[in-house]
Amino acid sequence: MNEDRLAPMTPLDQMLAQDSLQMLKAAVPYFPADAQRVFALYAKMMELSHTIAMFSGGPAELMMMSEESGTSQPLDILQQLRTYAGESQKEMIDQILFAFHALEILQMPKEPADPLG
Repeated sequence: MNEDRLAPMTPLDQMLAQDSLQMLKAAVPYFPADAQRVFALYAKMMELSHTIAMFSGGPAELMMMSEESGTSQPLDILQQLRTYAGESQKEMIDQILFAFHALEILQMPKEPADPLG
């Protein structure tokens, strides 16, 4: 990932984010070098623990984090993925989106010619 830009948090990360863990992860670069690994691993293990707990809650818990059932369209998914993509992936997604839009235009009903005009 490019260091010059900050990608927004994914919906999953937003659900798992806890202020204390976010603060710990933000502080890791300021710890002594030998402590950075320990604290980074601790933060990731806590995230994994929260993820496991969330997914063991059953279908009701999972429905909370899903998009409205059945309403996601491929174009919506591609737009969401584009937010987190690098430059080359963005170009590829843009090409796919362009192709989808071109197909939509080609599938539009043709207006009949005005026989009197």
